[in-house]
Amino acid sequence: MSFLLNSTIKTVSMSLLHPLMNQQTKNYPKFKETFFNTSPDTIELLQEKYLLYTFHLNAQRIPQYKKFLTQHHCNPQQIKTLHDFLTLAPETNKKNYIFKAHDMCDMCINGDYHNISMIVKSSGHSGKQCYWVRSHNEDLFGKTALSIALDENFKTDKKKTLIINGFILGSWVTGINFNELASWHCPVINVGPDKDEIFQTILDIGSSYEQIIITGYPPFIKNFVDDAITRKFPLKKYTLHFIGGGEDFPESWRTYLQKQIKGKVRSGFGASDIGILGGMENDNTVFIRRLADKNHTLRQELFGDVQETPMLFQYPLNLFVYANEKKELVFTTILPEAAQPVMKYNLEDEGGTISHASMQKILAKHKIHRQLNLPLPFLYIVGRKNGPVNFNAFLIYPENIQECIYRNPQIETQTTGNFKFQSIFDTNHNRCLQIEIQLKPNIIPTHLLKQKYTQLIMKTLQEVNQGYRASYQKFPQLATPDILLYTNEKYPYQSKIKNHYN
Repeated sequence: MSFLLNSTIKTVSMSLLHPLMNQQTKNYPKFKETFFNTSPDTIELLQEKYLLYTFHLNAQRIPQYKKFLTQHHCNPQQIKTLHDFLTLAPETNKKNYIFKAHDMCDMCINGDYHNISMIVKSSGHSGKQCYWVRSHNEDLFGKTALSIALDENFKTDKKKTLIINGFILGSWVTGINFNELASWHCPVINVGPDKDEIFQTILDIGSSYEQIIITGYPPFIKNFVDDAITRKFPLKKYTLHFIGGGEDFPESWRTYLQKQIKGKVRSGFGASDIGILGGMENDNTVFIRRLADKNHTLRQELFGDVQETPMLFQYPLNLFVYANEKKELVFTTILPEAAQPVMKYNLEDEGGTISHASMQKILAKHKIHRQLNLPLPFLYIVGRKNGPVNFNAFLIYPENIQECIYRNPQIETQTTGNFKFQSIFDTNHNRCLQIEIQLKPNIIPTHLLKQKYTQLIMKTLQEVNQGYRASYQKFPQLATPDILLYTNEKYPYQSKIKNHYN
């Protein structure tokens, strides 16, 4: 079957192949069976052909993109291969493409308002709110891809499952798109980030299901579990899973949560710009990430010279992703139904991609033999470009501070997980790493508590950040961070959709 499909993809034009693919996608069991029997090389060939096909369509039918190519002196007719696309097509981003459009419809198929079914907005992480449109036509593959991810992680095709949507409900992509796409596969109740209502929902109807999946941003998930422990809520009475999204977390964070429940903790990667599902963790990506956490050589081969082990995902058929020379991830939505497609779009996330074949080769080199079920390429996220802070000529990452919290039981159990950090100059004009931490209710900040936290954080930072360790060895006093502890109600930063750490 794989050989026949490969041969078909090579010889049949996409204008004929795409309607056939769409027809098969409507039959989920059949599509899923064919998908798992398709070789990773064939999947990547299909993505490449879709990329070129959709690029030429969009170069003519998207007014803003057609104008953009002209302004950058790019002739679409010269782009005939993947290499041509990577070398000749200009990169787009919010500043040079999205913010330049005078009308939202100019970025849509044929500039037509009637192609728009839904409008979502970004979280404003870039500093300016952006609006993105969706169409029902593009949901066909979106719900199929999400269904495969849910089946692969939680066997939702075999177990009676309830999804409790704890993402913020409103016009944000996770709150709107996730529940819409997931509801085609499992029943979804849209509670939003309301802990009391989620607890009540589990008590009222949880026993009717074999498993419950709770979604939400990681800070909310952590807070929910901590609150459950405080309330003596019977978490392990139910098979509870969590799906986080919106920001990274270290494996120590996952380990902490999984000790409290019977189920799994998984993360998804997505953005308003590229859609709800830009990548999804599974048992294999978590297994590989945990190995890389412990094995420096493996980590370096997979991800290069990184301070922390990146989040690792496999990304779906509807995207083509690569890393540019600056190690920034560049995305193209390759299905022609996308109402507002992005072409060679730089999200300004640092990271890279690994082909399925390359992943198998690297694992085999380290004598790791494991069946990688999904025939999809891999995507890893190091972090946002504006995430780390500069400290004594080295970079300290949000993930480093997260490790300081979750590797130390005293800090882990006494704090909410919310923090801010920045590199500042003290009164002696020395650079200082300032970390502001929110304590849980009824925990009082004292001088002794601050001293203890400072000692634990300095110890952990030396373990997880080579630059900090070098700085500490040379100038231990200057490397001492300034820890500011706040009572729960006096933490000075308002809760937002996503944590902004500096």
